[in-house]
Amino acid sequence: MRLFKGEIDMVYCSPDGPIRATLQQKKMKYIPLERLTIGRLKKVIDEYKPDMIHAHDVRASVIASQFSRRVMVISHLHCRFAEMSKITVKSLLYQLCLPKFNHVFTVSNSIRTEYVFSKALGHKSSVLYNAVDEKGIKEMAEHEKIAGYDGVFLGRFSWQKNPQRLIKIIGEIVKKLPDARFVLIGKGNLLGEAKALAEELHIQDNITFTGYLSNPFPYLRASRFMLMTSRLEGTPMCILEAMTLGLPVVSTGVDGIKELIQNGVDGFYSDEDAELVEYACQLIVNDRLRHRLSQNALEKSRTINDLVDYKKKLRTVYQSQAFLAEKERESMVRPLD
Repeated sequence: MRLFKGEIDMVYCSPDGPIRATLQQKKMKYIPLERLTIGRLKKVIDEYKPDMIHAHDVRASVIASQFSRRVMVISHLHCRFAEMSKITVKSLLYQLCLPKFNHVFTVSNSIRTEYVFSKALGHKSSVLYNAVDEKGIKEMAEHEKIAGYDGVFLGRFSWQKNPQRLIKIIGEIVKKLPDARFVLIGKGNLLGEAKALAEELHIQDNITFTGYLSNPFPYLRASRFMLMTSRLEGTPMCILEAMTLGLPVVSTGVDGIKELIQNGVDGFYSDEDAELVEYACQLIVNDRLRHRLSQNALEKSRTINDLVDYKKKLRTVYQSQAFLAEKERESMVRPLD
């Protein structure tokens, strides 16, 4: 939305929540919903009269598809859900709605290729890797001076992020390096369980839980590496943000993460807990290794986070679909004999 400010009138529409404060801070238009339903979206369309809906997940895409006769619909998939990799109600429903989408973006190649009906996506889909505002992140990282941490986690405490595994891995790291310190940023339905597990493993003094932070970047800058244990991902924004600040990432090797990280070059990934623990310990004690990976992460970040190219790809799809829609409207108008 910021990329197209002053060029395209856009409004953010979603169930009300923490996003409201972020949008107000950035002075962006917002239409809050009590719930995302067909009826409530219809009311927004009747009042706002958009030319296009850019729907940012499976459910939003399916609901938006019900209005494809009135507006263009772009579906944007940010994560590879297990239900989409096999025949389920979710994957079948999305398949039925596919003809109504003008275009489908996926944030990683794995989301597109591992969709059970991937062939049906055909020419109307493309990969659009996420990108972040490097300059803005670096400026926000300077807002506050934070005491140093070894590892940082940034994300929701949810099933997808697997915080129980995160806490257990931190426990194994602390066994090897008792003075290791971690900061875990975010909230979610599993936050309480994560805190309880930390106490059970007697590592609560090694971990700082901050809850949700509107500006987590000073903590990222103050850390040696980012630690993630996700079960599934697309192209995680937090990894892009970490790389922008020169943080190597230690993560499970799922989905788009393997498209972002080059193992041993700008970060590490593995499906084995013992390897993740070893990688993390190396980054804590080996300054030379961490510096090399940090410099490589910074270099890759400059390539990935090209907002000019990101905007160009979006504009190309927006304009091409608007052109096709106009041609379709013209073909429906027949002169009287």
